[in-house]
Amino acid sequence: MKLRVAASLLALPLAATACGSGTSGGKAQELRVWSTWSEGEPNQKVLAEAFKDFEKETGVKVRVQWKGRTAMKSFLPSLNTSNVPADLIEGNNRELTRQFAAAKGALDLSDVYAAKVQGEQATVGETVGESYKRMATSQSGVLAQMPYQVSTYGWFFDGKSFPNLAPKTWEEFVKVLDARKAEGRKPLGQDGSIPNYNARYLEHFSRAIMGDEGWHALAPDKSGQSWLKPEVLKAAQMVEALAKGGYFPDGFNAAKFPAMQQKWANGESDFLYQGTYLPKEVAPYAKPGLEFRAFRFPAVEGKAPTMNVTTTGFGIPVKAANPAAAKKFLAFFLQKKYQDKVSSLALEISVRRDVPAAPQVADLKAALDSGEINKADVLDMGDFNAKVLLPLSDQLLFGKISAADFTKRMAEQAAVYWKSKG
Repeated sequence: MKLRVAASLLALPLAATACGSGTSGGKAQELRVWSTWSEGEPNQKVLAEAFKDFEKETGVKVRVQWKGRTAMKSFLPSLNTSNVPADLIEGNNRELTRQFAAAKGALDLSDVYAAKVQGEQATVGETVGESYKRMATSQSGVLAQMPYQVSTYGWFFDGKSFPNLAPKTWEEFVKVLDARKAEGRKPLGQDGSIPNYNARYLEHFSRAIMGDEGWHALAPDKSGQSWLKPEVLKAAQMVEALAKGGYFPDGFNAAKFPAMQQKWANGESDFLYQGTYLPKEVAPYAKPGLEFRAFRFPAVEGKAPTMNVTTTGFGIPVKAANPAAAKKFLAFFLQKKYQDKVSSLALEISVRRDVPAAPQVADLKAALDSGEINKADVLDMGDFNAKVLLPLSDQLLFGKISAADFTKRMAEQAAVYWKSKG
């Protein structure tokens, strides 16, 4: 996998995490965990088994709170107190590097990365790999996350309906869409009630045409004039062509999630651009025999956009009561036997290259292993997106404004937004 930026890390010994009985002065140690999974989810079952084995092997009592997706949001206020409620906090790379580390609450995990995975010869750092290590590092250089799972995006389809389909260019893909439309199909599934989903087209077209740096430089431009660049207009025109092309199901812009996702899983549309979590989400209502296949976003003007990646993993608070046990668990959980279950049971992609992906996401694992991932060390523009980009992106995809209107309004509203910030 090609790399854009590599983190420079100190190789420190992991003396504090050497194997032992897990007791101190006869008193059993305790490891407190806040997890991003809810009880009953496949990922929760994988972790629960690992925690049970860790207890048995080390004597460290693991107390887990299955907090669900709000784990980090709920945890952050505790950083301002003298006692944090967990020794391990789970979240995605953005939560851990931008929120947790930015609040100066994250312990640097360089010594964990320098240690060997339990029972193996490779270090944690070697097993995780440079690309995901970079994503786990904050802008200030704190190695805040030990990732174990990778999510990315792709165009999902039923392999039984489209054997050997893998369009390399956007033009090739549009020909497939036009052929399906000629047969009376509405080929593109799209849950229009989710603004982030709607903006993916503009983002990917832009990143292919402008590169990651060009795309990431747009929002921070306080003048707003960057949105008037011809490259942005070209990307917006490609979105406009989708909006006018008759590819989306009727009413997609008003449908409530996951209505369109369900229709796709039932075979009512052909393609859906979604994350690797999709097969697991639609499993309860997918049509019998659906063969999950996927391809990465095709090339535009000869260049494919880099793949968007999110990693899930653990961080350790600076104020953790038992950081030694927390570090020990990180090296323990990265063992292949647990990472195999991330694939086989949770149907996710492990950070370990030697763990085959579940068949449902194998195409995208292959693309990740051979492709180039999106830069992670960018500004957090969530507020700008919510107030400026996403509303206008919705209007563009819904066909309510033209590409030229979109770029003009983005330039104007971006300038107003930044002026309001002082």
